[in-house]
Amino acid sequence: MALPSLPGQARAEEAGSATDSAAPGTIIVSGKQADSPSRAAQEDAPNLIQSITQGEARRLPDLNAGEAIARLPGASLAVDTGQGRWVNIRGLDADLTTTTYGGIHLPPTNPVTPQNGGRAFAFDAFPTGMIGAMTITKTNRPDQDAEALGGTIEITPMAIPAGRNHFLDLHLGSGVQFSRNTPVVDLSASGGFRFGGSGDDKPFSVVASLTYYKDALGNDDRRASFSDSASQPNLGWSSYTQAYYRFHRTTKGGAIEAAYDPNPDTHLFIRYLRTGYDEQVDRDRMVIKTSGTSVQNADGSITSPVKQFDKSVRDMLEQVSLDVFTAGGHNKIGNLRLDYHGSYAQGRDYRPYDTITTFTSKPSGASFTYNQRNYNYPGWSTSGANPADTSGYTLSGVTNNNQLYRTREWAGGLDATLPTHLLGGERHEDLKAGVAFRRRTNTHVYNPYTSTAVPGAALSSYVEPGQVYYYQNHYADGPNIGIPAVRALWANGAGAGFATNDAANSFGGLAVQQDNREDVYAGYVQGQLKLGRLGLIGGLRIEHTDAVYSGNTTVPTNSTSATTDRGGQTATYNGSTLIPVTSRASYTNVFPSIQARFEMRKDLVLRASYSSTIARPGFNQVDPAATIDTANNIVTSGNPNLKPITSQNFDLSVEQYLPHGGIVSLGLFDKELSNYIFGRTLYGGITNPVILGALGSQSTPTQSVTYSNIAHAHARGFELNYDQHLSFLPGPLGHFGVSANYTYVDSKAQIRAGENAMLPSTSKDNYNAALYWDDGKFNIRGAVTYVGRSLLYVSTSRALDQYTEARLSADVSVSYAVTDKVSIYASGRNLLNTAHTLTEGSANRVIQREMFGSSLLAGFNIKF
Repeated sequence: MALPSLPGQARAEEAGSATDSAAPGTIIVSGKQADSPSRAAQEDAPNLIQSITQGEARRLPDLNAGEAIARLPGASLAVDTGQGRWVNIRGLDADLTTTTYGGIHLPPTNPVTPQNGGRAFAFDAFPTGMIGAMTITKTNRPDQDAEALGGTIEITPMAIPAGRNHFLDLHLGSGVQFSRNTPVVDLSASGGFRFGGSGDDKPFSVVASLTYYKDALGNDDRRASFSDSASQPNLGWSSYTQAYYRFHRTTKGGAIEAAYDPNPDTHLFIRYLRTGYDEQVDRDRMVIKTSGTSVQNADGSITSPVKQFDKSVRDMLEQVSLDVFTAGGHNKIGNLRLDYHGSYAQGRDYRPYDTITTFTSKPSGASFTYNQRNYNYPGWSTSGANPADTSGYTLSGVTNNNQLYRTREWAGGLDATLPTHLLGGERHEDLKAGVAFRRRTNTHVYNPYTSTAVPGAALSSYVEPGQVYYYQNHYADGPNIGIPAVRALWANGAGAGFATNDAANSFGGLAVQQDNREDVYAGYVQGQLKLGRLGLIGGLRIEHTDAVYSGNTTVPTNSTSATTDRGGQTATYNGSTLIPVTSRASYTNVFPSIQARFEMRKDLVLRASYSSTIARPGFNQVDPAATIDTANNIVTSGNPNLKPITSQNFDLSVEQYLPHGGIVSLGLFDKELSNYIFGRTLYGGITNPVILGALGSQSTPTQSVTYSNIAHAHARGFELNYDQHLSFLPGPLGHFGVSANYTYVDSKAQIRAGENAMLPSTSKDNYNAALYWDDGKFNIRGAVTYVGRSLLYVSTSRALDQYTEARLSADVSVSYAVTDKVSIYASGRNLLNTAHTLTEGSANRVIQREMFGSSLLAGFNIKF
């Protein structure tokens, strides 16, 4: 819910930061530490936060809000398609983090999240040019939504600087992506003005921003699937894949806010934001599939018989959008302040088409030999057939789908703040109470197509000229397949020689369809007290959750479940029937909080806090829909019996504030988690009557691929932060500065019976470091980011668990102030061409390794 401002909090009073028209409870800077408003916000806040303004984010070539916020202590970034997408906080995955814009929850814009909770906000839909400031809240107050297990990331809208009646900021940039040698366009503008009234009294204001970013990033993706069989060598592959991606993304965003302040006690505003991107995906892929028994050779290489070669092209359009509308304000009636708001938000991922056209060659007597001594660049060769030779391939199939994944949320809240004198004297006291509601709906609609007959088309007629060498010229990939040619061949299913089964397509679409609803009602009471150098804030929050999750379960048509009246059968195909299934959840949670801030001296602050938070199960995790494979005795499903994760959070910190916005700080944290959720494979224990009715009598326990709760887990650690302009050094050396932070996380949960491990997505070691030189006109800054190895997916054994390997990335930026209003800049992204690497069991068993290449950007920043 949106939060009213509290005495002692800071609010950024600069262009690109919020005023009272922003989310109540955003940060106000009182004037000290003026050269670092975000640092002043952190120092003054009654609870533990860290923040960054847009101006500070522009110091490095961060394309979106997630890339900028991940440079703060305790945050780490997960990347996809060459941009930062998800932010983890203090070792807890992004599905456990809440993101807000002006205090309004941002729904997910992408259904695929690292732990499949489907709640994480994808930051690549929110470009840097749309932010005013950003804040990580690490210790929740009672007046903040409790759905913030890892923390809350608040994106603050743009605002007119304090003491001014207008502003205009322009960012004009261009560059090149070296992965495919393609151009980049990077434009943004924000501005606002006050008007009406007479003299300096201008009660009306308008603030707007626009952003446009276009690139054509390339991605070189190499994958391998291990045989994982006792009869095969440990490093034997069942398949090997090379994928050559060309992404054509256009990101557009716009926001506008209108406000009316007729007097000092009244403020009204309306705000609308729309941002997102269209991305055309062109992926050429070559797959070598093996069969039979592999042989380990004397030199360590492995030779496997070839089953077939596949060459395919993926042609997809993805349209991602985020819409947020908010109306609200505040009034003072005597000493009582009322804050109120209503909002609507929608996150949408729509794919009008996603077509994969596959050509196959099945050579006789061919073999595949590969050596993984260098597991980042394994060598391979074939004999008896050449997978890059197009002459042996013929069309084998076409698949297509269109799908919509949409989450909507309606919300509203009312807060009342009253100064009190319960303890008497000159102490500053506030008593605050409020109510709020959030109503969220989630829909997934999927319409697939699979060919059942295809014409005898030869690949050689549908390829582009030339041979492709990819992965820094390590591998030949053959010629790319021409998308216009295969589009004309298939003709949206109407091409000559194509056929499909409409019943099978309909059945497949309904099998994954979901419709979910989740309502949250909240109330709280909070007190804040200032006793000299000691500040206290505490209270109690209560949240009631009422939810309905609906989908379809696949059961054999002849099972008892299929013949039971459960509200109607949705579809029947090939011996299976879809039955509508629904589960409900209703529960109430209480969240106490107490936090203390003590000024040892003006620039030395001690903090101690206890807070409590929640993370509700993801829609994908809790929806009861299931797929039942009776032939192999496997059930894949959500778990409607999941409980929400709750956490008791303990924090201690000491913060020494330095001149010019510097800081030295140490923070300790301990999150004690109950009912932690993650995916796992179990045997037996199924209680769902629909599933039991479909399985019938099983001689062995059924393998259940699902989600479950762990009774207890923890995430503990510390954060170190140091940032200082070295102005005490003599001469030009005084223009140097150093910025560095390090986060250590020790997390633990029982992932299998009797076996403990780190929580999924938790990196034990994370750090950011930057060295800069700034004399007020010329600024150069180099930065590195390190994210340690983390568990990605829990399988049936440690040898089959999947990991995201550690990664180190580097960026650099240079700027020069031509005048006090105009500056020029140049920057380089991903200078180390850092790979995104997934492994199975150990670091030498690489199952995926992606490289995105570096980029160079340059342009102008203009301010009026």
